[in-house]
Amino acid sequence: MEQAMAKQRVHELASELGLDVKVVLRKLKELGEFVKGPSSSIEAPVAQKVRIAFGAPQKPPAVSRTTTGTRTDTGTPAIRHVDQRAFDPTSPSARQRGWRAGSVPAPQHPDLLANIQRMALRFPVFRDHIEALRSLGSQIVYAGPCKQEGFRECSVAHVRFSEAIENGFGFTREVMLFYSPHADLQGRTFEAAVRELTHSARSVTPDTFFMWSPDNRLRVKLHDWSRPSKLAIPLLVDDEDELSLISLLRDHVYARDLFYVTTPVFGASFFGRRTLLQALRDDVFHQRVAGIFGLRKSGKTSILMQLQEELQQDDVVTVLVDLEAFPSPPEDPTDDIVADLRRRLIAELKTRKLRVQELSELGERPGILEFKNAFQVILKRLSADGHRVLLLLDEIEYLTPADRIDIAEGDMPRIAQLLSALRSVVQESDNFTFVLSGLTSAIIEGGRLYGRPNPLFSWAKAFYVSPLAREEADDLASTVGGKMGIQIEPGALEALHEASGGHAYLYRNLSSAVVGHLPTDDFQRRMTRSAVLTELADWKSRVQGNIEEMVQHVKRYYPTEAVMLELLLENPADFKELASSEHVAVRRLTDLGLVHESQGEFEVNVILELT
Repeated sequence: MEQAMAKQRVHELASELGLDVKVVLRKLKELGEFVKGPSSSIEAPVAQKVRIAFGAPQKPPAVSRTTTGTRTDTGTPAIRHVDQRAFDPTSPSARQRGWRAGSVPAPQHPDLLANIQRMALRFPVFRDHIEALRSLGSQIVYAGPCKQEGFRECSVAHVRFSEAIENGFGFTREVMLFYSPHADLQGRTFEAAVRELTHSARSVTPDTFFMWSPDNRLRVKLHDWSRPSKLAIPLLVDDEDELSLISLLRDHVYARDLFYVTTPVFGASFFGRRTLLQALRDDVFHQRVAGIFGLRKSGKTSILMQLQEELQQDDVVTVLVDLEAFPSPPEDPTDDIVADLRRRLIAELKTRKLRVQELSELGERPGILEFKNAFQVILKRLSADGHRVLLLLDEIEYLTPADRIDIAEGDMPRIAQLLSALRSVVQESDNFTFVLSGLTSAIIEGGRLYGRPNPLFSWAKAFYVSPLAREEADDLASTVGGKMGIQIEPGALEALHEASGGHAYLYRNLSSAVVGHLPTDDFQRRMTRSAVLTELADWKSRVQGNIEEMVQHVKRYYPTEAVMLELLLENPADFKELASSEHVAVRRLTDLGLVHESQGEFEVNVILELT
């Protein structure tokens, strides 16, 4: 018997694992084991290596009758009897055993069991789903009606997956299952499911959920309605395929590229910058004006949006204004900015059912003083109710284009007047402040602004968004990769950070490029250092335009710093000689993360080598 089990044909191993034989052959090649074809025999230790590579448990001896541990609510192992058939490689459960590792204990609470029973009576297919989950070591931990008005006929359940599934697909919390009785599923029901997920009081996965309805076009509709931040997986389980639930997860979770983003991120997609966010939060409640400065695509707007998100529960009315959308000096944008501030404040206050009368009574394009007076009346009323107002002015460099106008003495006094009015409101109220964000800090560092004393000089506090620290970058990559079922090896993390210089956009962009070449048919995907290095040449050519844009922005708004940067690239010795006399420019380059200093020696950030 032992001699018979010593070897196994490749196609037999593929059948045991429930995989296509080509997938197993490719994995053998990756492991350095070269075989001719599906009928080739492999030694038992080699077969064990393949099982481990695909997340399946090692094959126990035929005489073994051990038990396997289950996970309790406290995380401690409990002993559970396992049927002897679990060790039979020809039985269906043998293919599932790898995904059962760290099984969740069956529900015991009478209320939960009663709720599950009621939901199963309303949706009989729920019983099939429960059994499919149980066969994979996963259990229903919550069941009840949908709480969204107008959708009470729908039901909701939460599943806690086995530890193996959680590790394989990056889950750390419960996952919602949403059931609709409608044979023609509508978009409004999908949106109700999203609201149910968003407003759940339980610890539930925020960006992924399952959805079921008797609609024959469920798969097509969810594919159309889903978005990366809210992935809806059609809960269509094949009774004849015991791993169909795993295949569902693989086909949908692995298909996402969560690294690729072109817009600011916040919430679950935001990583790092905790110290900066806490400092900004303190500034809001202590009425200090702050400025956030950094390179293009370094994450400044994401920081503003994350701050806005985190202050929602603190009675802070936040208004974000993108100044890039307005005319830029020498054309005067002041009237347009004031009109937009009035409109946005009214909209945000109405959303929270707060007072807007004084602002509404103004004309659509009020003067600076008119706006200031009306706004102060509103703030006094809001203060009595404990509300604050925070104004976020993004892309502030568009108010100070140094290549088009003399910022210190140019004929644009109304910009300085508007900032003076905002400063005055901060000083005369107890519930308002504002934050500036952009590339250049000149707007708070110069003593003169457009022919007037600069109201923000030596008053606003500057923060610089430097490249991601290695620890922050590792956290981003490991967490985002985990949500796509990708394990990123330490060498790959090091290579990602080295090649991108820690620049937030470039780091995610490179990670996305590597993910695009990882196989999607493996149940265990890994990003290795070699995979990153293989992608580097093509990636560098694709992002060269982005980096050149960043450099051109520096040249436009920091002309002195741009000259020093070119000098460092061409003649480091001359740069070092001038560093003491041009210490302000050197400090700005260092704050922006473009130059590093170590023991008196200077070098450019690695991203500049890509230009």
